[in-house]
Amino acid sequence: MKRILTVCLFFNVILLTNAKAQSCSCADLVKEVISKTEHDYAGYIHKVKEKEGSSYLQFKQKLVRKATNVPFLKCYDLLEKYVSFFNDGHLFIVEIPPRQPDSLAATAKTYPIPGNYKLILKNRKKKDPIEGIWRAAGHIEIVVVKTGKRTFYGVIQHTTAPGWKPGMVKMEIEKVKENEYKIAYYRNDFTKIHFVKLHISKHVALSFGVYRFAKAWPVNPESKYINPDDPQLPVFKLLNKNNVLLTIPSALIDRSYLDSLLKKNDVIIKSTPNLIIDVRSNGGGNNIWGGVYAIANTTVRPKPKTYDGDDFLLLASEDDAIYIDNMSAYLKERKDSLGIKYYQHVISNIRANVGRIIGFSFYSSTPDTAKRPVYKYPKRIAVIIDKTVASAGEGFIIDLKEISSKITLYGSNTYGMIDYMNVNTLPLGDKNCAWYYFGYPTFFAKDIKTKPNNPTGIKPDIYIPSNVSDWIEWVKNDLKNHKRN
Repeated sequence: MKRILTVCLFFNVILLTNAKAQSCSCADLVKEVISKTEHDYAGYIHKVKEKEGSSYLQFKQKLVRKATNVPFLKCYDLLEKYVSFFNDGHLFIVEIPPRQPDSLAATAKTYPIPGNYKLILKNRKKKDPIEGIWRAAGHIEIVVVKTGKRTFYGVIQHTTAPGWKPGMVKMEIEKVKENEYKIAYYRNDFTKIHFVKLHISKHVALSFGVYRFAKAWPVNPESKYINPDDPQLPVFKLLNKNNVLLTIPSALIDRSYLDSLLKKNDVIIKSTPNLIIDVRSNGGGNNIWGGVYAIANTTVRPKPKTYDGDDFLLLASEDDAIYIDNMSAYLKERKDSLGIKYYQHVISNIRANVGRIIGFSFYSSTPDTAKRPVYKYPKRIAVIIDKTVASAGEGFIIDLKEISSKITLYGSNTYGMIDYMNVNTLPLGDKNCAWYYFGYPTFFAKDIKTKPNNPTGIKPDIYIPSNVSDWIEWVKNDLKNHKRN
């Protein structure tokens, strides 16, 4: 039985066209986040109530006191500091402000890009990996310029976004520690939003939220494995007669795009000995993996599910009841009476057990017992992972290892964001705030205490030395020199 079914993200929000930030209070938002965490998030029980909690009590009281003097639009750092206490990437604060007035463009910062920028960076002995020229979808090009010991600006060099001009600051970047950054990003409407705990992957990929950049200069060997028009999209390459490469850098894409890419290259994939799948920088999102499972599968027929209790556990709350109701909306559209009845029972059970940990399983109309094809090729499948693989990216790896004996994991440990899963995202404050949103995981694994993946992440079968500049080339050579499956 699969331990992880999927990792989803539901927004129970209504985005308003006009925000009245002046009517909102940072202190009230901090208190609300604390309350929601303690009532909705099962990790609160595991990490506070089941342990000595005096330090937590002092911590939250200090935050509440501090929040009384913090303006609403600067509340992100305090809110983020609170959720970071639990060290769970699925417990987070995200800013989704409504569109701001055009007059905000007048507040944009500017910073000169040196005319000889490339020469300066090339000749500097010590430079940070964040420095360079970065590109994203939509013809945006940003030059990252060092402004202090640990600070940088991402300055527009080219863009087609209305109102934006070369020399305007698109990012404010702070280095927290080696390969970890905080970024304040200015949206196209010039609204400032924040992101934390960001890592550069493959030496060339930087993603945060729905934004994804690839380093265009200095050129790195891994640059050739990234889609030059949109770094978020998968790439397929025939490396040589024995190896094909599939990169899946994001699960925030439509599944049909990946399926069409697999279909287009089906003959090549199923006639080549080795398939290398690179999921580095895939921080999760949608359930897009079905086509990959079909190629990798070595389980002719899944074992019939034996009932040994529910698949997951949750901390019952009213927010969870609403979440499950929203999640089951597709059954109402299909007029699936059995499915509707199933989830109505689940919702009733949640509301009858608020504050208690109860079981949960997804609705399935038929048992999963269908026969599956097993293909001769690829004979071996190498999956490349690193610290930037998280959430649904980790769920994919767990499921893939379960259905296929062809899999070898290469790289370094994943992020470790999978024990608590399926995120529900709620607005903070009343309808006039419409700026900050609180995300928490609704379900958690039954074996979370005996077989945890958080926070160390999933370990590779084979570690790739950190000084290797081209991991894909390294894996290709390892597959050639060692028969592992």
